[in-house]
Amino acid sequence: MFTIKKLLWPIVLTGLLSACYSQKATNTIQSESINTAKPDQHNIVMIIVDDLRPVLGAYGDKNAYSPNIDALAKQGITFKQAYANVPVCGASRASMLTGLRPTKNRFIDYKAKAEEDAPGAKSLPQVLKESGYYTMGIGKIFHNGKDLVEESWSEKLQSSGLPHATRLNPESEIFLKANKKNPKQPKGPWYEIADVADEDYPDGKVKQKALTALEKLANRKQPFFLSVGFIRPHLPFYAPKKYYDLHPETKFEPFFHQEYPKNAPKSLKGSGEIHSYHFKEYEYNSDKFHTASLRGYYASVSYIDALVGDLVKQIDQLGLRDNTTIIFTSDHGFHLGEHNFWTKHTMLDTALRVPLIIAGPSIKENMNTDALVELLDIFPTVAEITQVTPPVNIAGKSFTAVLKTPSLNHKRHIYSRFKAGDSVVTEDFIFTSYQAENSQIEEMLFDLKKDPHETVNVVNQAEYQAQVAELRAKLAVCMEQEQCQTQ
Repeated sequence: MFTIKKLLWPIVLTGLLSACYSQKATNTIQSESINTAKPDQHNIVMIIVDDLRPVLGAYGDKNAYSPNIDALAKQGITFKQAYANVPVCGASRASMLTGLRPTKNRFIDYKAKAEEDAPGAKSLPQVLKESGYYTMGIGKIFHNGKDLVEESWSEKLQSSGLPHATRLNPESEIFLKANKKNPKQPKGPWYEIADVADEDYPDGKVKQKALTALEKLANRKQPFFLSVGFIRPHLPFYAPKKYYDLHPETKFEPFFHQEYPKNAPKSLKGSGEIHSYHFKEYEYNSDKFHTASLRGYYASVSYIDALVGDLVKQIDQLGLRDNTTIIFTSDHGFHLGEHNFWTKHTMLDTALRVPLIIAGPSIKENMNTDALVELLDIFPTVAEITQVTPPVNIAGKSFTAVLKTPSLNHKRHIYSRFKAGDSVVTEDFIFTSYQAENSQIEEMLFDLKKDPHETVNVVNQAEYQAQVAELRAKLAVCMEQEQCQTQ
């Protein structure tokens, strides 16, 4: 990494273009009639997928059908150990987009809003906008579309125009369940197969708007940041029939360990979100329920894969690839029946690990990296790629060095938290401390190398006490003093 003072830019610009990322235009442009952008502009397209764990071919998942995302991975770097800082959408997105860590009083649950939890904090698109970028958001970026909306976007944030659980198969109307949060709008089944076009569901409409936005942005001759947010595979698992056809139930088997992890504390609890939907004729937690759920999730992922493919194709057809970095990620992981947990909200590796694929100029191609990164690191990384100055108080660390040399280490530890639980993750372990309801401390340690499915809590086993002591101390400093040392 390197820093170039503004006064030296004209001298080193020629060498910089061939060695690293392009310098961005520095004049703020508010009107399409004004164009002071330089020809070496660098664009960012950031795709955020809701509730996506790494069930992709690029991550070695044999049940996945994700040819487009896999193709993107071959054009860039796939991060094998990327983690969310909060296993819930609202808080995770607020943290990622402001570069600020969650605390006991900030970024707590899905309702989190950055402008309320961290007054004065600037978002990533806001910093780019203030530095001369034209910023557009389409779909779900922040969980709350009104969060920092005026500050972040050069024009109105666009949505699909449809509720995220829009039902398109008439048979779904047979399976309705009372909605406690909105009695006038009952919820449908937890999965739906509809013989419709990609563009009929909300995510398809988001894609269409994103394709139009790319055409507009390509003609502006101004550096741009476009973020596109897709809902699936978030519940309910609604997707066009052709994607379900790719995943017959016979290809799936229930997770082998549906029992609670051995010796796990009572503080380890799963999400009840899936119970808000109708289960049709299925018995909850039966083998058929598990295989139907797996099928719905994988079909939804394949649907999103097709939409991502359309976006990347548009970027290529518009001639933008040579000066555009594409970032593909998710807001957190997802349980698919492990220990009979579904969706997120746990401090387990499965709920925290996310896919992260980055492709663009000067980035190594068709490479994997085991570098530990957290979603907080995206903000400073984009800032360095675009040569803008990030806020001094952000907590992440740029990993642009890894984009050039994937074998490099980035961090020794990353930190995540959710409500009463705080975790520290290393290459080998995940250690969690819970503040239990009776004010007692409950702890977990899982050996991710020997026990990747987190079936046995080894926190009290004698052979692990050295690791427990080390990680407990690091987590305590992070929790109590907010000095989360990751080096």
